[in-house]
Amino acid sequence: MKAWYAPAFSLMMVCVLAACSSGTSGPSDASTSASATVTPTTAGSFVVTSTDLASGHWPSAETCDGGDRVPDLHWSAGPPGTTSYALQLYDPDAPHGGFTHWMLVNESADVRQPTPGTGVSGKNDFGHEGYNGPCPPRGSTHRYVFTVYAIDATLPLRPLYSHTEFQRATQGHILAQATLTATYGR
Repeated sequence: MKAWYAPAFSLMMVCVLAACSSGTSGPSDASTSASATVTPTTAGSFVVTSTDLASGHWPSAETCDGGDRVPDLHWSAGPPGTTSYALQLYDPDAPHGGFTHWMLVNESADVRQPTPGTGVSGKNDFGHEGYNGPCPPRGSTHRYVFTVYAIDATLPLRPLYSHTEFQRATQGHILAQATLTATYGR
């Protein structure tokens, strides 16, 4: 399994916060850059940040053209009742309705970043377990959406679950979600 977490220790920028009351777990197309937008929720502030993606552009070192590592990623504490966190990296610009690059569930409620050896990884659309970074076709630029979900349960998913299973398992359990979007072109 790849080393998928690259730590960074510097000031982080708040990118996008969206409350979720619908229970859907797909990415939001409302955000097209890493501009700061904060929407307060009745559950409090829940944000995801990244020094690596603060410019709104994905560094090539964290893509298929580099080391294919998860960029620096941190989130604030979820609202009361948060039992675990689920993460998803999704490309809404990919042909055929989008492309899942990473899904991770059951990150402990006391962690604030992806932590190696924790959580349960799904099968991404490359057909692999874990993280595979941006890799758009040459000559194109795509948006990549990181979403962190504050979940009110430990989800009953086994390794290599599908995106459909991820959506079903999170439905009705999302207390809040925080989203960060950055672009990458080749």
